Amino acid sequence: MYIRSKSRPSGRQMSTPVIRGLIVGLYTLYPVGCILQLLPESWGGGTALSVAGLIAVAASLMMFAVLAGSSLQRQAQEAESELDERERADRNKAAFYEHSVFSSAVLLGLIYIMLTTDMAEAGKLDLWRPSTGDHWNAIFWGLGLLSVTLPGAVLAFGKTPPDMD
Repeated sequence: MYIRSKSRPSGRQMSTPVIRGLIVGLYTLYPVGCILQLLPESWGGGTALSVAGLIAVAASLMMFAVLAGSSLQRQAQEAESELDERERADRNKAAFYEHSVFSSAVLLGLIYIMLTTDMAEAGKLDLWRPSTGDHWNAIFWGLGLLSVTLPGAVLAFGKTPPDMD
């Protein structure tokens, strides 16, 4: 997802370390925030943990909003006709790698859910598995964020920072 600005049609230029920091923050804060919000109140903390989780999710979404207008996200999401040859080649390599990573993550998640469900039904081991609408909502939106930002993340972590060239 790339948000085009009239004042910056090529996206906001940001340094590679800043973009990497935003991506790490997004990929860290969203799951932590979801876990804090979904912890049962019987574990203690209750409202305070839920509010902390909501703040973490909101912060991750703000990071996403900043990334959505970046030049790197433009390269990852722009139409091919708007990119030069090098940008297209980099994006195509990143898209191939991103597809492999995303598909693997989804497959491993499905295997985990199936195994934990089977083991719980057999009475062997009762690990956490999604069981409520809130759990599935958190997973759905997390996978949505991952699918939209992973191509840019691959580009960001595949680049050498300018000061290290």
